[in-house]
Order: sequence, then structure tokens, then C-alpha cells
Amino acid sequence: MHILSKSTYIKGLQCEKALYMQKKHPYLRDKLSIEQRAKFQRGTDVGVLAHKVFPNGIDMSPNSPSQFPKKVQETWDNLCNPEVNVMYEAVFQYNDTLIMLDMLVRDGDHWLAVEVKSSMRLSDTYYNDAALQYYVLHGCGVPLSDFRLMYLNGDYVKEGSIDVQQLFKMESVMEYVTEHEAFVKENVERLKKVVALPHSPLVNIGTHCYNPYPCDFQGHCWKLIPRNSFLFTTAMDDEILFQCYFNGVNSNAKMLRQIEPDSLEAHQIEALDTNSYYVDYKTLYSLAPQPKPKSVAYLNLLFNRPAIPELDGTKPYEEMILAFALQGEHKYDASIDPMPSIGLRRDDLAAQNRFVWDCFDDHSRWKEAIDLLIEKLSHYEQIVCFAPQNLTTTLLRHKIIQNQTIGYKVFNLFEVLQQAHFYHPAIKQGLTLQSLEKSLFSDAKLFEHSRILLEATSNDLLSYQQAREDLITENEIITKTYQLFFK
Repeated sequence: MHILSKSTYIKGLQCEKALYMQKKHPYLRDKLSIEQRAKFQRGTDVGVLAHKVFPNGIDMSPNSPSQFPKKVQETWDNLCNPEVNVMYEAVFQYNDTLIMLDMLVRDGDHWLAVEVKSSMRLSDTYYNDAALQYYVLHGCGVPLSDFRLMYLNGDYVKEGSIDVQQLFKMESVMEYVTEHEAFVKENVERLKKVVALPHSPLVNIGTHCYNPYPCDFQGHCWKLIPRNSFLFTTAMDDEILFQCYFNGVNSNAKMLRQIEPDSLEAHQIEALDTNSYYVDYKTLYSLAPQPKPKSVAYLNLLFNRPAIPELDGTKPYEEMILAFALQGEHKYDASIDPMPSIGLRRDDLAAQNRFVWDCFDDHSRWKEAIDLLIEKLSHYEQIVCFAPQNLTTTLLRHKIIQNQTIGYKVFNLFEVLQQAHFYHPAIKQGLTLQSLEKSLFSDAKLFEHSRILLEATSNDLLSYQQAREDLITENEIITKTYQLFFK
């Protein structure tokens, strides 16, 4: 039975303790987020489509781990069979390390190794896992003509059926993997010894807990760290925080003695100690809309950015509007705000006007949202949103607002709160609507934004309804946050 695989090797490079826990105590892993599960599914979908670049291959995927030895033998049998030209998920094992290669393609007397990635650029991690696979293939004696990474071509535009030859592009990493073979061998031997330890290796928490990937054993490794520890602050660089912690500054009181009393770090620690939030009100109010708008539209947009283009004229990861929820604050006047078009739902015709539109059942209708938004937003002096991206740029790109001169209408709570140094321990891993709600409101409804997108693309009517409700819930968070600080 193998000891290492591609995933455990990469995990071990990031943290030896994470590798050990994965092998010996996998039940202690944190629950996978919906976003992480969606990424895994996206990788699978892209990998399956990539098979069409080298079609008519034999799928060597095992149905369970118990089939690995059988599949290793079958892979070797196919290597020796001149009638087999392509294999998918070919299984190899060398030096207690098992890999499943995305594609292996006959190239004369040699073989072309291809690993597929669902991104539009290559990272160091991709090169590292290619190097491991080459190490195993070379160790098994597979004659390779080349090793290539296949990834999405960001310039590809879909017209008609997907042209996989244009959708994907490949980069040879043969030079890299051969140069790093000794590096891989050294690490394989080191990590095998880690797995063989009688107990978990002593590895302190640190930036490796979330770099390059969030570790799925954080809940276990951080369980003794108080939830109000200064390690959850964001004002100082994490490397400095950990350095202080392991140099004896291991409490908030000690940390406060090391820093300026009126510093941002001190304010954040105070928020931790009082289980509240901190915001620089002077900066916050300086960013408030002036003069105070008479009408405000609270806008929540749901974008879909499919890795594989769905519609003609679109590229990989190009955004389309799947839905929007708009809640308006002004006295309703039918003469300027007539009954909405088909596809809109009116929840309230009084002071709080809410409209919801979606194209969950037919994504080709997504551009209908543009005209609807142009018409609706024209009736408001202020457009309040919460978006990590620059929403003004997005609205300009889709011609929802026609020029920069009316971009002043957009009031992005995300950007404003960041500039005002808004802080709560819930936002350590990022300022999101969910972490914002948890920070500000006791009746927080905890869910992931990624869940809405999953519901919206599920081809299920009940899920569509839940997505609409969750989109409205997010818009209510935007509304309540704005009203809390600026009304």
C-alpha cells in the first residue's frame, strides 16, 4: 500500500503536521466549505472536458482505494499494449508514492504526460505536483517525450460548440521537473518518515496554516488559542504576530504593552476583549454621502463566472449576471416607477420597494438584467452595494451606468469599511457579508455566499427559490449595515 499521494505530498510541503493528521487522524479535519467543494467539482468538470483534446482513451480511475494495486497492474498492461494510445487517470506507484495522471498519450516509442488545471495561469503548487508525478513516472521507467501542464486559455471565445483545442493551452514543464527530481526525492523520503512517526510532529501554528492553501486542520491545531487572541487581529503583519507570540508575548495584555496605546492594533485588541467591533468613525463619516441622498437603492448582484464558457461570445471565467435584488428607499410613485417587467417580483409597493430578478432557468437571458438595472437605478440618487470588486468598473463594463460622471452614485460598503479600518475577529479570513453580519447583528443567519451560486446553478426549482431568498437576505445585510452607520 502506498504512503504518499500527490495531495498528501503537497500537504506535507506546506505542513508536516497536516500530513501526519491527514494520514493518521483524518476524522479531525475541518468541514469542507461549499466554496472548496465547488472548486473540486470545477476541477473535475474541466478535467473530463480536457479528455476530448486526446479522445478515445481508457479510463483507469479506480472505484475505491482498494483497487489501486489492480489499477497499477492494468496501467502497466496498457503501456505494453500497442493498441492503447491514451489513458486517463493512469495509476503508478514508486517508492511508496502513488499518482493518478490526468492523461498519458502515446508518442511514438515514448509517452506524453499531461496534467490538467482548471485555472488560467500556473502556480508554484502546480509545478510542484508535476515534479512529483514526473519523479514517480521516471522511477517506474516510463519513457516520456514531454510533461505538459494543460490549462484554460483566457483569450478563447466560445462560438458554437466548445473547441477544446482552442479552449486549452499547454506548457511544457519538462525542464522544471527534471531539474527538481532530486528535490522531490529528498522530500518524499522526509515525508515518509513523518508519516512513520509514533506521534504527531511538533509544528507551531503560523502563516503556513493558510498559505498557500487554508489547512483543513486549523480547527484542531488552533483549539487552544483563545478566540479573543491578538493572533486574530489584522492590523499587523501575521509574521510579526506569530513572532511575538512565540517570543513570550502570548496574551493580549502583554501585546498591549508592546504597542502604542492609540494604534490600530490596540483598538483591535480592545474590540477582541470586549467582544465587539472597531471602526474609525472619523474616517467612516468623512466617507459618508454628501449631501444626504433622498433616495437610495440597495443592490445585491449575483455573478456566475463559469470556468467553461456556457454562452457564445464569452470566455473562461467571464462574468454574467444571474440575479439581482434591489431594495429602494423613496416614496413610491407609479408615474416614475411603473409595474416591473416580466421576471421581476414586487414584494412591497410602499416605502421599501424590493425587486428580484433572475435567469436561473435560462442563463442566456442574463443580459436582460442590464436594461432592467439601467431603468431601475436611474430613479435613485445613491446605489449602495457590498462588493470586493470595484462595482463601478463592473457597472461600466456592462454599460449599466454609461459613464464615469454618474459613478459617484455607487457607495461600496466593502471599500468604505476597509478604509475606515472596520474590524471584528470574524473577518480575520476576509470581510464578507456573512462575517459582517456576524460582527454587527445578533440575529445573524449564517450561510455561505457560495451556497447561493450553487443553488442558482443546480437545475432545481426548489433550490432556485432558496437562492432568491438567500439573495434577499444578503441584501438585507447591506441595507441594515448602511442604515446602522449612515442613517
